[in-house]
Amino acid sequence: MRSDMFPASSFGKWETVMIVEEMEGEGVPKSDAAKCNEAQVEPLEKKGKFEEQGMKAPSDVSQQWGSYFVDSQGSGGGGEESQKLTWCCHCIHKYSTMAIPSVEHIADLPLDYKFPRFSPDKPCTTGYYPRPPDSLLKRCESLS
Repeated sequence: MRSDMFPASSFGKWETVMIVEEMEGEGVPKSDAAKCNEAQVEPLEKKGKFEEQGMKAPSDVSQQWGSYFVDSQGSGGGGEESQKLTWCCHCIHKYSTMAIPSVEHIADLPLDYKFPRFSPDKPCTTGYYPRPPDSLLKRCESLS
């Protein structure tokens, strides 16, 4: 993230799209093209080690670390948990124009499609395509 997004955004003033596979682990459905690609039979030697051992996909939410996007912190007194954006989520919003889970999500869209963009004056859920991750949606619900 720091080597790809930060220099392109800060020094090159480029508009960038961050591919964030973790979005699929938080409720964003896979694209039809990605599902079709998965359905094709691959030789066993090409399959990833997590597939053949029955391990979780790398984009699944970690039971140890939690969400890639939102960190829940207890108040210490047994009260309500506060939810804050993670460093990764903050960097996504600050240094990229938008975030997608895979290229397949946008491959069939028209060239003049208007994507939602991250902006400091818009909600933190704006800028994710096709939709924000569940943890961000839950965070926004708890703030309202």
